[in-house]
Amino acid sequence: MNARLYLYGVAALSILGHAALPCPSVRSWAERPVDHDAEVSAAALRQLKADVDYLASEELRGRSVADDSIDQAATYIADRMSGIGLDTDVIEQSPFQTLNVPLGARAGPRENNRVVLSHQQDKFDRIAASLGEGMNPLAIGSGSGKVRGPLVFAGYGITAPKLKYDDYAGIDADGAVVIVLRKEPGAADPDSPFDGKRNTRHAFFATKIDNAIKHGAAAVILVNDPQSVSDGLNNEQRRIDRELERKSKIQQQIENLPEKAVNSRKALAEKIASVDSMVESMKGELQWVGRGVLGISAAGERPVGKDSIPVVSVARDIVDRVLSKTEGSSLAEIETSINESYAPQSLQLSGATANLSVELKPTLAATSNVIGVIGGQGELADQTVILGAHYDHVGMGGYGSLAPGTVAVHNGADDNASGTAAMLSIAAQLQQRLADRSSHRRVVFIGFTGEERGLLGSKHYVRNPRFPLESTVAMVNLDMVGRLRDNELTVYGTGSGDSLDAIVERANERQQFKLFKVPTGYGPSDHQSFYEAGLPVLFFFTGLHNDYHRPSDDSDKINFGGLTRITDIVSEVTFELAVRDQRPAYVETENRVQIRRQMTAFMGVSLADRGDHVVLSGLAEGGPAEKGGLRLGDRLDKLGDKAVKTSADVLGIMRSRSPGDRLKVEVTRSGNPVEVTIRLAPRP
Repeated sequence: MNARLYLYGVAALSILGHAALPCPSVRSWAERPVDHDAEVSAAALRQLKADVDYLASEELRGRSVADDSIDQAATYIADRMSGIGLDTDVIEQSPFQTLNVPLGARAGPRENNRVVLSHQQDKFDRIAASLGEGMNPLAIGSGSGKVRGPLVFAGYGITAPKLKYDDYAGIDADGAVVIVLRKEPGAADPDSPFDGKRNTRHAFFATKIDNAIKHGAAAVILVNDPQSVSDGLNNEQRRIDRELERKSKIQQQIENLPEKAVNSRKALAEKIASVDSMVESMKGELQWVGRGVLGISAAGERPVGKDSIPVVSVARDIVDRVLSKTEGSSLAEIETSINESYAPQSLQLSGATANLSVELKPTLAATSNVIGVIGGQGELADQTVILGAHYDHVGMGGYGSLAPGTVAVHNGADDNASGTAAMLSIAAQLQQRLADRSSHRRVVFIGFTGEERGLLGSKHYVRNPRFPLESTVAMVNLDMVGRLRDNELTVYGTGSGDSLDAIVERANERQQFKLFKVPTGYGPSDHQSFYEAGLPVLFFFTGLHNDYHRPSDDSDKINFGGLTRITDIVSEVTFELAVRDQRPAYVETENRVQIRRQMTAFMGVSLADRGDHVVLSGLAEGGPAEKGGLRLGDRLDKLGDKAVKTSADVLGIMRSRSPGDRLKVEVTRSGNPVEVTIRLAPRP
């Protein structure tokens, strides 16, 4: 799934039955033994697992379009399609539709990416920072340049006449290297003139850079803010804790194995070694995150053709050292002063200079969509149904990774080895099911590349379709379908064609998923490319989770029982689209979509709707709510700063929260208002 289009937090409140939170003893549907369609044989299940395991293996190094491993993955998919019996002589007698993908900016040599800070009177030692060692060039700035100039501290780099606030008043930034803080004053103050609850345009990176240019700056040094650094550290530590918990469970599995289970013990030992390696990498990441250095693309990229100046991110400790030596005040002290007074504290850092150089290189990579076809028959033979899944991921980190600075294989088992494996399994099913049909549409299976770079592979196919789009009746997309939990399956696009909702419902009669249906045909995956071209679409999805775009998205976390059932329902949907006489008519839908998160945070309450309010009807023993002081019968009024009227409101609010978050809860107890703060736990 494409992180660049939509980045959301991952959390939710788990609901059991009408509105209750499960206790640890309750087993979810997805955890129960799978005993379903006889059509899915043991051999098919083994193949499904083998496909995920290979695509998410260390050997493929995360399947980035910037890495040769993407070609290995493409060849594997092509061979599997051919083995299933699909026609792969599609594009000039091959299955590969090749395109060039821009990889964005990458850093040049270390010697060309440096910052040296000094003072003419030697008040502080010469301070040097280089690529990966206290600084990064930022892609929002110019791609190359060398600057030497006076050093100026320009606070938050904001000029806001309507708010009577100007960080550039009283300083001369012309020709200077300007130090600028991230965000804006009073970011946590609801009474801030800037807003406080949400960022205004003055907090945007691009606004700060443009303002620096207007004031004549020759280069910008961006300094990360304390809250972002703290959040990054907390997130990284939670990830470490989860992996250590995972290691403990694997160790317990080893202890429970019989002595003769040599191969199983070896496989589990290899998983432990992988976890240990990952944890060590994460611990190294803690130091990087703690210094506050931003990733090369973290501030965005400079639009093509737009002039800019060099922009770098420099560690907070380096900037603190400069300010302390030249002005006698620490970075934190100056930030606090600005945030409390809402008055600029800009400084001309007399005698201090910066010598700065950056080099960023744009790159292109050749990569391919992989296409296999079941030919049509009879009256419907010239019409097409497309089933697709992207097979690329984010490689060893960097672009698209949510573990900035971490160099480790981002295996992408769920995103999207799961969807690719399901597509191949469905191809095998449909090859058999359609063999005896006298009339059915052509079914085109596409493994898309470049999805993580902005749906590039699917956009390329739409611009260069192998089969005419006007005779293509629908596109079905599989992306992140490997983490089924609580039997909840999300389907987007049910309103994008006039009969799609009914088709999905009929297909679900046998599987009995708890469907969460979203009418819109838009969203951050490959189906959107086809919907924008006027085709009805469906997108199957099991939700975001805390391993999304991180090295911990491993194949041992895939729910293969759930994945086989999703394979079955999508196979049924695709089959009906291939054989039904009437093609679905395109329907316009709203271009707004919020990607559904998995239920991962635990509050420890049961809820009961009471007309216009919600009461706590149960408390999990030792759960966050009970520990925080909530009681049975409390009327739930607010979570955080949002009012609660129904249990659905609670779900909506909690899906923006993460395990470990502190949450203010306001209730009415015996007619009196009570406020408590609870710490959300990981869901059992």
